[in-house]
This record gives sequence, C-alpha cells and structure tokens, in this order.
Amino acid sequence: MVWQGMHEGFMRSCARRWPGRVSAAWLLLLLAFPAAAQAQSGQALRMGGDAGYPPYHFINADGEADGFDVALARAVARDLGLQPHFVLGEWDEALDALARGETDIVPMFWSAEREQRYLFTQPILIRHHVLFGPRSSPVLQSLDALTGQRVAVQRAGLAWEALRKQSGPGVELVELDSESSTLQAVADGRADYALAPIGIGYHAIHQFGIRDMIALSPPLLERRYVFAAHPDRADLVARIDGSLDRLRERGVPHELYVKWIGNLSPGETGPGAAWLAALLAAATAAAALAWGWRHRRAAALARDGSGAGAGGRALLNDLQEAIDGDRLDYMLQPKLDLRSGRWAGAELLVRWDHPTHGPIVPDDFVQLAEQAQVAGPMNLHLLRCGLQQRRHWPQADPALCLSVNISANDLADPRLLEEILRANREFGPGLMLEITETDAMREPDRVAEALPRLREQGILISLDDFGTGHSSLVNLRRLAPDELKIDKSFVTSVLSSRSDQAIVTATIAMAHELGATVTAEGVEDEATRRWLAEAGCDMVQGFAIAMPMSPADFIALLGESAGQQ
Repeated sequence: MVWQGMHEGFMRSCARRWPGRVSAAWLLLLLAFPAAAQAQSGQALRMGGDAGYPPYHFINADGEADGFDVALARAVARDLGLQPHFVLGEWDEALDALARGETDIVPMFWSAEREQRYLFTQPILIRHHVLFGPRSSPVLQSLDALTGQRVAVQRAGLAWEALRKQSGPGVELVELDSESSTLQAVADGRADYALAPIGIGYHAIHQFGIRDMIALSPPLLERRYVFAAHPDRADLVARIDGSLDRLRERGVPHELYVKWIGNLSPGETGPGAAWLAALLAAATAAAALAWGWRHRRAAALARDGSGAGAGGRALLNDLQEAIDGDRLDYMLQPKLDLRSGRWAGAELLVRWDHPTHGPIVPDDFVQLAEQAQVAGPMNLHLLRCGLQQRRHWPQADPALCLSVNISANDLADPRLLEEILRANREFGPGLMLEITETDAMREPDRVAEALPRLREQGILISLDDFGTGHSSLVNLRRLAPDELKIDKSFVTSVLSSRSDQAIVTATIAMAHELGATVTAEGVEDEATRRWLAEAGCDMVQGFAIAMPMSPADFIALLGESAGQQ
C-alpha cells in the first residue's frame, strides 16, 4: 500500500507538471520495482490509456486518473481483490506498453485489425462516432459524402483507420493527438468536420465552450468498446469477464454510465436532443453487457454442462431433430392495449421439453441455435405453427396480432424470406415479426430490400428489447419499425429509478414521433402498469398482465374477455 501511494502520488505530480505528456514507459521505468513486485504477486490490475480522453479516461485537474473507464476498472479490481493502477499518457505509448506486457488492460474500440494483436473482454459499451461541424454546414448521411472535405481525426484512432480505408479520393485528414481537440480544430477553421465518438464530441463542446457546433450525421462506425489485453493473458480476460457479469447483475456499469456519460447534455443539437441522450444510455451501457452475457452463455453451452464438447453437438443434433420432427412446443403471452383495455394479440414463446434433460430454458438453446445457424429454420417452423393456430382466434377490430421472434440476419436469407412470405399468404394476415438484435446485422442492404416485400403483405415489424440490442439506434433507422418493445430491464425498476423513467418516457415520445407504437415488457405489478399508461405507453405484457399460456388457454381468455366486454 505504501508503494501504491508513492506510485499514484508520483503520477499525479508528473501529470500536474506535464499534462497530457506523461510517458507510460517513463513512469513504469522509474517505478519498476514496486510495479513489478505487485504484478508478479498478482495483486495489481494495471490500466493504460490516453491522458486526455474525457469522459472515458483522463487525468483530472488534481492530477488523478478519472472517468468512466477508470471507475469501471476500479470496480473490476475491487471485485477481483486487486489493487488498481492507472498509467495514462500518450495513446501510442499506451499501446506499446500493452504490447510489451507492462500494463494489463487498455480500453479501446474493437476492430478486426486490433483483434489480431490483442485479446478482448466482453463489450463495455457499444459506441458510435458522428460528424460534428458548424450549424451552417450541410448534414451528411455517410462517410462517402466527405469527398473534398477536411476531416479532423485522432491519429491512430478508429476514425483515422476508417477514413484511411475510404476508397473515394479527396478526403484530407487533419491528424491530431486527441479526439477532443478535433472539434476545436473545426472551431478554429482548420477542418470542416470532426469525426469523433458521440460522448467525446459533446464533452468537448462543453469543455471548450464551442458555440454553434452540432452533430451533422447519423451515428457512424458502430463498434464494441472493450478492455484489450495482451494475447498471453487469456486468464485475465476470463476473470474480467466474470467480474463484469457480477457487476452487471448489481447494476454497477449502468450507474457509472449515467454518472459519467448518460448525464452529458448534448447542448444545442436540435430537436430530439433530450431523448437522444437518454436513448444513448439505453442503447450502449445496458446493451453491450447483455450482448456479452448472451454470447458467452451460448459459448459455454458448446463447451460444458449439457453442451460439453460432444454433448454440445448432441444437444444441437437433438434440437435439429425436434425442429424436423415437429416436437418443439410454444406458449403465448398476451399483450394488452392500455387505451381500450382489450387484448391486442400475443407473442409466441418457444418451449422445448427434451426427452432426456426435460424442459430446457429458451436462453439455454436459442443462442446455441443462432451460433449454429439453425435458428432461422426453428423460427420459421414456429411461425408456421403460430399462424396456423391463429386461424382459431375470434375476429376482432382491430385484428389480433401474432408476434414471432426472428433475427434480422434471417431476413437477409432469400430462402427464409420466401418461406415467411409463403406462410403469411397461406394462413392469412395478422403477423408481426419481432426483430431481435442478438448480433450485428451482417447484410443490412439485403435486410433493407426484404422490408418492403414484407410490408406489401401487411406484415408488421417490431424492434424487440429496445435499448439492449446490438445497436438499437442504428437499427431504428434501418428498420423503421411499426412497434418498439421496451426491454424489461428498464420496466421492472421504472418506479424507483429516475434514469429508467427518463429512458422509458423518451422512448415513448420518440416512437410516437416516428409513427410507431410502444409495448413495455416485464410488467409485474399494477403500479407499473398505471405509470406506463400515464406515460403514454400503448401496450404492455408481463406476469401482472397475463402469464404465458397454451394456445387453447389463450383462446379461452379471448372468449372470456369478449363476453365481459
């Protein structure tokens, strides 16, 4: 502890004298003995990074490491019983120190090139860049529109990498040492646009007091934001992933996000700024952590337990046989229209009663099916079963709707798309596809081509679990859904969490502006239902509304409701 105090005190002293120029290698050299001793004893978690990268990691006015990444790394270190150490200096030096094994982790954006050099933890956030510029500048929809423009970027950063790959000529890069300074370069007239992460850009606008600087593009360069480690530190990555799961269960990352990033005011960003700030909190902090948990759970099933090695392949074979043999079952969870008090339809929920293992929780086989790329046929089989059963539902005005989950990537498969359209023609209207965001959309152009064909047949599109998918804001623009479903992680705590109230209220307002309805999942008590009704939510589902039930029970429920009305 004495050495730790000396180490951090010396770092603070250096940071005061040479802000933004503290050399990671120099500090580590001067403090080699204590740092090495703690590293060898396994008692330290050493994070490197950029000294000027607020609000994520930076040296504050007191010469101390600060920011979202620093706070999260401290929480991870406490959870693992380690002492946190922070070495923030020049970005290039941070990468070199990580490559030499002189630091343990560095927060950074994922990229395919970087994945060749580092090991990555589960995502901390899903982050986007945006083009910032003067209010009078034209709005640009993509990086391809930057021909002939001077664009400020951080040297060796993600934006720098992306623009150097642009095939079109005429983009002049203004290379700077930090992402915050890219907006100042635009304000000084040295660049036409700055391509920077959204949070960094808003922070710089307020930090530098830049007037009339606004976001002039949709979110771009969607990337996972992770802790990177040396390729030889797979053990450390596994430990950090376990820690992040435990912290997520306690809500720690969400609280840190709201403190450091979610409360950032976007400034004068035009209409919708308030809900954009709130939705960024939903679409990044909670989203990335849910993504990481789901994918590791599916990977675990492929390795151990009921999915150990050959056992995992056996489970997958059993699932394929259940699909082919029509042995998968399903239940229906009713959806209630809050305005009319009538049932609006139901969501189809898959169930599997394994002949040996008994009932298997959907989370334990759906992700496995998606990894093995058999989820599409499974969902198509369930869709056909649900539509066939829907024929027995009573007539209603408006018509009752059957919601079926499907991955966005399945819509890029021409054969699956044709089968969905054929089933809808065969069994009649009333189908809503709930698009799940279990992974990045691999072929967004093909998905975009599929949407008009689906809508021509009256098929509605719902964006499921909004706020926890891989990139909800981007897919909101791509899919133009008829319905947004607010994930239950925001609904269950909406009565006690002001941040969740802001997110839910903002989502409802935004969806209505876009002409979409809103369904809240996970409603577990009457007080929550009343709050959602007062907030303008359109529909709800959850245990307080109706438990999942068999198709026969759902028909009986509809009959009872019709009689009462």
